[in-house]
Amino acid sequence: MDTDLRRILAAAESTLRDAYKLCSDKSPDRKMTQQRAKRLSNFRSDDSHMSSAKASKFRSFKNESSLTSYFRITKQLLAYYYRVVYRVDGHFTREGESHAVPQDIIETTPLQRQAMEDVIGALRRREKAAKGRGAPSCDKKEGIATRDYDECDAELKHTIRKFYISLICQTVGSRPYRSAILSFCAMLSRTKALTRRVDNEQHKRCTWREPGNFNSNLSALTWTAQLILFDFVCFQKQDDEDGIPDLLDQMCKKHFQQMAETPFGHVLQWRLYLFAASRTSLTKHQARWSLDGETVDYMGTKLHMEQVTQLVESEFRQAHSLLYDKLLFGMRDVAPIEAWRLHDDLDVDDYGASWLTDGRNREILAGTHDALLRQIEERADLRQVFVRLDPDGGVRLCPKAIAIYEAHVQEFLKRMLAPISVPSGPPLRSPELLSITYINTGARRRSVFLWEKMVMIYVRYSKSQEQTGEEKDNIRFLPPAVGNLLLTYLAFVLPLRQAFLRQSKPGALLSPYLWSKLGGEVWRDGMVSSCLRRACMLAEVPQFQVAWWRQVAASITKEKFSAREQANFDMGEIAASEEVEDEADLAYLAGMSNHSFRTFNYSYAGSTTLTVTSSLHRAYRASQSWRSLFRIDQVLQGKRPPAVSDTQAQGLLNACKKVRFRARPAAKEDGIIAAARRLHNDPELQLRRPGQRDAMLATMGPRAPEQVIVVLATGSGKTLVFMVGATLAGAETTILILPTVALRGNMLGRLDKVALKHHIWRPGSKKSAPIVVVSAEAACTEAFLEYANRLSGRQCLDRIVIDECHLTITASCYRRSMSQLAWHVRQIRTQTVWLTATLPPIYQELFFEHNKLVRPHIVRESTNRPNIRYIVQQERGLGNLCEQAACLAQSCWTRTDLFKSERDRVIIYCPTKDLVAELADMLGCPSYTAESGTEEEKMAIIERWLTAADSPIIVATSALGPGFDYPHIRLVIHVDAPSLLTDFSQESGRAGRDGEVAESIVLLSAAWQPQLGRPVAADKEAMQLYLLQEYCSRGVLSQFLDSKPDWRWCMEGDELCSVCPEHHVQCRPPTLEFHLPRPLRDETEAGQDGDNGSGDVAVSEMIFTGPAEVLHQDQLVLDVLIGFELSKKHFETVRARRRNGWTGTLCAGSVTSRKRSGELRIWSTKGTNRANTQIW
Repeated sequence: MDTDLRRILAAAESTLRDAYKLCSDKSPDRKMTQQRAKRLSNFRSDDSHMSSAKASKFRSFKNESSLTSYFRITKQLLAYYYRVVYRVDGHFTREGESHAVPQDIIETTPLQRQAMEDVIGALRRREKAAKGRGAPSCDKKEGIATRDYDECDAELKHTIRKFYISLICQTVGSRPYRSAILSFCAMLSRTKALTRRVDNEQHKRCTWREPGNFNSNLSALTWTAQLILFDFVCFQKQDDEDGIPDLLDQMCKKHFQQMAETPFGHVLQWRLYLFAASRTSLTKHQARWSLDGETVDYMGTKLHMEQVTQLVESEFRQAHSLLYDKLLFGMRDVAPIEAWRLHDDLDVDDYGASWLTDGRNREILAGTHDALLRQIEERADLRQVFVRLDPDGGVRLCPKAIAIYEAHVQEFLKRMLAPISVPSGPPLRSPELLSITYINTGARRRSVFLWEKMVMIYVRYSKSQEQTGEEKDNIRFLPPAVGNLLLTYLAFVLPLRQAFLRQSKPGALLSPYLWSKLGGEVWRDGMVSSCLRRACMLAEVPQFQVAWWRQVAASITKEKFSAREQANFDMGEIAASEEVEDEADLAYLAGMSNHSFRTFNYSYAGSTTLTVTSSLHRAYRASQSWRSLFRIDQVLQGKRPPAVSDTQAQGLLNACKKVRFRARPAAKEDGIIAAARRLHNDPELQLRRPGQRDAMLATMGPRAPEQVIVVLATGSGKTLVFMVGATLAGAETTILILPTVALRGNMLGRLDKVALKHHIWRPGSKKSAPIVVVSAEAACTEAFLEYANRLSGRQCLDRIVIDECHLTITASCYRRSMSQLAWHVRQIRTQTVWLTATLPPIYQELFFEHNKLVRPHIVRESTNRPNIRYIVQQERGLGNLCEQAACLAQSCWTRTDLFKSERDRVIIYCPTKDLVAELADMLGCPSYTAESGTEEEKMAIIERWLTAADSPIIVATSALGPGFDYPHIRLVIHVDAPSLLTDFSQESGRAGRDGEVAESIVLLSAAWQPQLGRPVAADKEAMQLYLLQEYCSRGVLSQFLDSKPDWRWCMEGDELCSVCPEHHVQCRPPTLEFHLPRPLRDETEAGQDGDNGSGDVAVSEMIFTGPAEVLHQDQLVLDVLIGFELSKKHFETVRARRRNGWTGTLCAGSVTSRKRSGELRIWSTKGTNRANTQIW
């Protein structure tokens, strides 16, 4: 970011914060009144409605997260003007001379231009003052310099304020986008598509924002513009505060009216249109339920109702174990604190009051306030951990032990988050959940209460206060087991944490917030989603976060509860009480008292001043219905789940009868060959190799496995496997994931050639076709999961095919999408087919684990390419390798034995982009790298190269390797030594795909030497062995890429390599290894059985293991991480013990413990006894 812009934005943030102080209820500088708030929000020209109590007014209250978001958008507006309008380059580039960019449309006013110049000038003066303040000088001069800096800083803020006002106070007439504000709003109407793909063309990865989301941005801009306007008026009238209303009226009526032709006149009109549109539009993403009504699918994530219970139970068990084993030091005689035995006064509002201070609970809570301190005092093992002697003979608590104990506390709170938030009802928003307090504070009552012998959570919905100025009640009742666990924690652990805090900060008090750290820091909102995802991994259920769960909880409420039960979940004010059937009698009694139901509720005696009694009863019933749905109480209490009733079983059976499951299309060998002939319109077509036949039978046969891995040589017809599958009778959709641009362009051409319908899928698309082509980056999105699961749920997804699948392990270090591809693909309940020509047996187990495969079916045969001549040349002549490669390519072009047609082409691979550019300039030919532009630009480069009559050569990096299937590549040259044999086999395999003779040449420098004696990976070691040229080149390739039965060397029918002087007569013995230290495992599996008959095909059931394996591996990874963290903490504890050297113990009879105001004091009553106590 530009240094000037960074400093201006920092000053803008400070200016906005200062402006907010004029409106905030908590600020002593507040100048906002109810009358001024109404004037500021009077968007209509008439004033008749302003005296009404319902008149809209400026809502000054905003949460800190909302303030940060609002101010960010306002600073983005400033940055937009600075970059697009003020800067000479204009930020945006043109695609052509006629292409218009924003700086052509925006028309700045003289006031705006002068305001920005004033901002820059004030910034320069502040920088000069900052240098003067930093220079060494006398105290008097230093005070003058500081005063000058403060004055310059105030001047800079005022110029920023004037700049924003100049943007607001502009007349735009019939050309709204000449305003920088409205041009910026147009940019906000676009959003990035949900893909990790990096694309230089911004518009190709953007979509329109939803009306509600775009309106939120306009609301943020409107609110901050009102704030700036009020700040400017207050500044102008700082010596005449009585003039604020008149100036505010004057500016608002001129520039902040819905009918004004100003930037915010248009914005206010847009907001009206968007409000109307959003009221009638349904949300883009909808939840879908399974046939039995037990599984919900939302945005690609499927959740079974039992998994909700599984999640809560898992976290509750872990929290219970942490509390009793770690936090309570394993005390055996501790009595749990149970809600049914306790009393609570919901109306007490004394500072620090709670159920803990209620006198009626004194007998039950006796001894809990110092129970853990006494444990530390009485138990020798705990004294060794916690107690230390000061050099002066005093006793203190070990900071390391306190830190480790606090880490266990934080872990317990993380575990409690899901049991508190999930089973008590539809989830709270993160700000409300983290606002839970356990004791009263000076400004508000606590959130944890006891009512009807249960733990009640009472918070306020702060978002409604931002929007309407009124807070709504949010009431939840915890499951008894969870509530009792929370009460036990509050009664026993908090006093010990208070003592720990007092040692480091005497007189300090614990934070009243439940989810806070020992130092008082309250958890950030993002922690809630983070803890939920972590809990899901440990419980082996699909991962989700708060936003997802809120949507799904709403769908569960609509799907699982009757209208009578749904009414209990509405915590708003009841307009018509008959909506809640349980309160019908109460409404009738209210009518008998000659009052409205609302007056009866609010103005007559209830049971508490916390909220109306009907809301408490409604929340109680809602929480009870929610817990009953998931059987939370029975599971946490260890009861057996009830058996399915006859009515439920019959209902499910009737639903199953109404649905007919689609039979998966399958065929035997005769049917597959017939489909291939129809596809290519060739009645004589035969399958090329046995491996191709086995792959087709494994994919489409009657007993097709769920996971199929196909390892065949380049050019062996792997593509025919899924193309034929998409043309079988009854076939639906095959999703084809292609990892490279070159492969996608080539594949689309082949699909067009055989007239096979296809669709290129991008996030947001809902279309389907026999073949749906997806990039690896697009497949790693929630939108793809939602799309694929929708097809699967409609029984319209036959399989997912991943081409060049070896890249999931070889390219995962530099392509995030390849490392995450399996996590997304394996969550979908369908067959997966993994195609590659490069999966060495040594990497097979790694491939299984990384891609979450469970006992996959493998089709593997020799990857030998008999028509390729393998040559390695170590150049010793003049010139560098680039020059020699250029000479070699030009000389080979004249060879009639190799180049026989104008279609023949040459690829030269270089290890770096710089070498690619150098050699391409030398030859005057096109070049291709990963940074050659957008997908369309890369495809255009290849098209120009393949159609050019004068330039058969292209220079490229490995980006042109996997999947590029142009058949007439005659020569592949590698400049300098390739690093990995897997990459080399792919790149050299581009040659001779038409079956004609081709050559692969590696040019080495004269200084090249093998890395002998150094530990290297097997892939690199095999490449070194190939370049060493001591063994048959074809044999080295075969030894690394194939299983032992398929090992070979140059024989009759193969082109001779540069090592073999003549063809071998005998087959290569499987025991003959070329000095590789590790034997390769033979895990080749046979294809399908040889039943080639015709007739009906009985299709076996396919069991899907992918979703469970994804969850299981996620849980294993998290277990390893947690184990590492705990081991680290244990190691630190042991190291602290050894460093302090404690070997003896304190005599129990000579040590007493007293607690004063939460402070722990331990000392010896008989003086310091050096014989009994010593420092380690």
